[in-house]
Amino acid sequence: MFFSKSDESKDKVINEVLSNDSFNNLNLDLINLDLKVETGDKFEVHFYGPEDEKPSVELKDDTLQIKEPKLDHQHGKFWRKGFVEVNIVSQSDNGNLIVTVPEGHHLSAIKVSSVSGDTNFKSLSLDSLAISVVSGDVSLRTVQTDEVKLTTTSGDIGLKEVTVKQGKAQLVSGDFTLKNSLVLDKFKVSTTSGDNLVEDVKAAQYQLSTLSGDNSLFGKIKQLPKEIVQIMLALLF
Repeated sequence: MFFSKSDESKDKVINEVLSNDSFNNLNLDLINLDLKVETGDKFEVHFYGPEDEKPSVELKDDTLQIKEPKLDHQHGKFWRKGFVEVNIVSQSDNGNLIVTVPEGHHLSAIKVSSVSGDTNFKSLSLDSLAISVVSGDVSLRTVQTDEVKLTTTSGDIGLKEVTVKQGKAQLVSGDFTLKNSLVLDKFKVSTTSGDNLVEDVKAAQYQLSTLSGDNSLFGKIKQLPKEIVQIMLALLF
C-alpha cells in the first residue's frame, strides 16, 4: 500500500524588512535560516520564508541581536501510513535572512551561531568575525578583518579574496579552501577527514593539518592517511 500524503506545511510565507537600525556589532543565533551579510545602500535586515521562522531583532546599545525561534516541527513534505511517517525537507524549505551594511561602513564584531543553514559574507570590513555552524557551509568573499574564527562539523568553508591578520578554522568532515587572499600574520586550519586547499595566498605563516584528507598547497599535495600532516611556511611578500 502507498503512503498517504499528509498536509504540507501551510504556514504563511512572508517577505519583510525587519529592521533598518544602524549598528556596529552583530550577533546572530540561527537554526535553519540561510544567512547572507553583504554591503548595500543602507542598513537593512530582510527576511523571506515561513512566518513561524521569522527571527526576532533587537538593538541593544550598538549591537543588533537576531534570533531565530525554535520550532517543534519542520517545513517540507510529509507522508504517513499508520505509525510510519516519511519527512522530506529540502534546502528550499528554509527561510532566507539578508543583512545589509552600507558600503564603506566598518563593523566592530560579528558573531554567528547556526545549525543547518548556509552562511555567506561578501564585501565587508570589520575587526573580528566568529562563525560556528554544525552542518551548513561557510563562504567569505572580499572580506577584510583583523581576526576570524570559523568552526563547522560537516560543512565546507571557503574563503576567496579575503584579507585577514589572524585566522583559525576547525572542521570535522568538511573541506577548507583559501584562494587569492592575504594573511598578514598567521592562519591555522585543522580538519579530521576533509581536504585543505590553498592557492595564490600571501601569508607570513600558516598551518594545515588533517587526519585522513589531503593538504594541497599551491598545487603540491601532502597525503598521509591516519596521520597528521602539518605544513608550516614562512613566506616573504
